[in-house]
Amino acid sequence: MTQAYVIRVKGHLDQSWADWFDGLTILHQDSGDSLLIGPLPDQGALHGVLNRLRDLSIPLISVNTVDVAESRPEEAADE
Repeated sequence: MTQAYVIRVKGHLDQSWADWFDGLTILHQDSGDSLLIGPLPDQGALHGVLNRLRDLSIPLISVNTVDVAESRPEEAADE
């Protein structure tokens, strides 16, 4: 079952990393954080993204599930 996620990390990630993070959309926040937003097919895919963040030493702030409809980047940009 596909679940959508909003993953908040410290720092602004370059858009070129989106493919490496399973195609999640990267949004920059005014706070200096980045959001990785989108659906992932299963928990294994989520752990893969989290492992990549760890391997790059990117500080993880939070991971939240959202409805797939809420995972559209234009709606999350105001968080």
